[in-house]
Amino acid sequence: MPKAKKVKVWLKLISPEFLGKRELGEIPANEPEAAVGRRVILSAIDVLNDFNKYYLKFHFKIGRVDNQNAYLYFDGLECTRDYIARMIRRRVDRTDLIVDLETKDGIKLRIKTITVTRRIPSSIRTKIRKKILEILSEEIKKSTMEEFILKVLSDDFKNSIASQIKKIYPPRNFEFRKIEVKTPLEVLLKKEKEKQKEEVKTQ
Repeated sequence: MPKAKKVKVWLKLISPEFLGKRELGEIPANEPEAAVGRRVILSAIDVLNDFNKYYLKFHFKIGRVDNQNAYLYFDGLECTRDYIARMIRRRVDRTDLIVDLETKDGIKLRIKTITVTRRIPSSIRTKIRKKILEILSEEIKKSTMEEFILKVLSDDFKNSIASQIKKIYPPRNFEFRKIEVKTPLEVLLKKEKEKQKEEVKTQ
């Protein structure tokens, strides 16, 4: 007798609480629990309902599945290639910074920024990198991962960094090119459980 085909189930994708805890679509899965750990990439337009962030993509991992809801955990964000390519035109310099930093709640992030200026000597690029690193290090040590990502999404934060760079050399553009969560999903889930226990104790 031929084997009966397994019927796929459709799981609703639920965004993290700090991004609104909204339904963002559906994905098929043979077994609900098998979806845990799966990567999901979504447009910022869908995640934030903000067309001004058309150039951003969010990376998530499914952390848990409950009653056909797949709960997403933030895994990073990045600018589209086209958006970055439009920044890099003739007779400009790009200054890239790649740095690993840890948030107040112990989550490791790899942060990649890009600063676009007119042609400048390497000594000026070094000063720009140093200033950005100084700002990010100061900001991230007093922020949880969620707080820091919300700051990154804020134009005010980017503008404040650009204004600090301007004291060294006027930038044409400053952008968070990519952010990756380097802390494993299992550790994030463990931290979440510990946080929930602490919240129950304080109630």
